[in-house]
Amino acid sequence: MKFINLLIIVLSISSLSFAQRRDAKRPMTRMSPVQSPYFAGFEYELQTALSNGGIYTYKANDNNYTVIDAQVSLSKVIKSNIQAGAEAHLNNTSGGGSSSYFEIMGFGVYNFDSDLKQSLYAKGGLGLQNIVNSKGSNESKLAIMVGGGKRILILNRLTYNPEARLVLVDNTTRLNILLLNFSLLF
Repeated sequence: MKFINLLIIVLSISSLSFAQRRDAKRPMTRMSPVQSPYFAGFEYELQTALSNGGIYTYKANDNNYTVIDAQVSLSKVIKSNIQAGAEAHLNNTSGGGSSSYFEIMGFGVYNFDSDLKQSLYAKGGLGLQNIVNSKGSNESKLAIMVGGGKRILILNRLTYNPEARLVLVDNTTRLNILLLNFSLLF
């Protein structure tokens, strides 16, 4: 009985849509649906990789060392299940042997669920990553990244995102497991 009632409602609505009066002077045009960036209730995702982040200070071999390590990414929802963005990673070590490097990567994300706040996702990117060359100094090389993760909603606009990645850079493969990723959705 529910099916028959639903069928009657659908048929009556569709017949009303075809019964509209059309002006003979103007050709009939169709409007395309409006594309909104708010498919998921948010437009941007700011992600911090606390697995790699922190400020450390310690003493070794009569030298005081300070390490500042920060990684952040920003992505934008561009289609219902697709995001695009960039991430940056800064590492600065001061003390006995000072060094610093900066890494940057552009990436795309495909979300397997329409609810992006709780979605399993795949990620791929291309950018510059740091390597230590044979002379012991930092050098930037082209890198390719593939990975995936899962968003777990904590609060209305805050998610926990454990993530695993394979990064191919300068004939080496790095496995990164980021357990302390959090995202702010806005």
